Amino acid sequence: MRRIFFFIICATPMSLFAQGITLTGTTYSYPVVHVAPGQITTLFVTGLKSVPSSQTVNAAGLLLPTMLAGVSVTLIQTGSQPAPVPLLSIQQISVCSNSAASPLPSPAAVPPDCLITAITVQIPFELSLVRNSEIPPPYTTALVVTDNGNVSRTFSVVPVTDNLHVMNTCDVFPSPKIIQVLQPITSSNPPCASLVSHGNGDLITADDPAQPGEEIVIWAYGLGQTAPASTTGQTSPLPAATLSSFLYLQFDFRVNATPSRPYINPLIMAAIPTPAPIFVGLTPGQVGLYQINVRIPDLIPAVGTCTSGATIISPYNMIQSNLTIDIGAPASFDGAAICVQPPQ
Repeated sequence: MRRIFFFIICATPMSLFAQGITLTGTTYSYPVVHVAPGQITTLFVTGLKSVPSSQTVNAAGLLLPTMLAGVSVTLIQTGSQPAPVPLLSIQQISVCSNSAASPLPSPAAVPPDCLITAITVQIPFELSLVRNSEIPPPYTTALVVTDNGNVSRTFSVVPVTDNLHVMNTCDVFPSPKIIQVLQPITSSNPPCASLVSHGNGDLITADDPAQPGEEIVIWAYGLGQTAPASTTGQTSPLPAATLSSFLYLQFDFRVNATPSRPYINPLIMAAIPTPAPIFVGLTPGQVGLYQINVRIPDLIPAVGTCTSGATIISPYNMIQSNLTIDIGAPASFDGAAICVQPPQ
């Protein structure tokens, strides 16, 4: 999903901070918090008494813990046992220092009312989903945050089959071994650029664009159940588990195009055009990380070349992408904006 609550947090009324542990929003969700099986997402919470250090507290390995810095999260569904939620990281963020949320420089230097805790979690694959015929659903779903024994109220969430989010360079990533982001990144690369790589793992950039006919990899969170079923909080197995539902694509060869849901012809229920991913599934050795392998069309229409190495051009005038690959899932959509080599 493209709607991220990081900016809504900055406008949160300060009265919320006096209400105990409060969930103010999540990434990759609508105003109503949607969660999908296996989804990696970040909960933004206020009112925690335990303040970790100014550095982000990360899980020590890819076998994810269910407690970090005294904080834990539990998923509660009617008729099921409470399920501990694996944690990837915890970070304190100050929302008073300026108009945008920023990392905390020092816990002692920031008033408690200015702190929001970002807790990155993996929603359990065992999440029970609501069927369309069950309105209202026969059970409730909620998250509970515990801070060294101090238990929050329950925060209602809505289970969905998928909550697609194409990863970007600002996301929490469990391991740096898959995607190479150590390449020289010029000022023409947009902040929070889509994480899309060549077959060798190098990030696609304006200086290293995708080529016509090339197979590329789009990295994503929140695509839901796989076959075989995956284990929450543990690395994905080899051979790779494949996605149980479907994805459909649309190539949008426009400059700096924003993602949109691929068009479906209501008469034939198919995307137009109808390119299909080569592979969609979980990445072996990673936690909750999906890869979408896509082949760039052999024939590329005339399109502007991405601005490379720009130092004086306004970001608003830069060609930051000339192809947006729109991706549609049953309950959500997103897109990967990348640079491709135009016809010579």
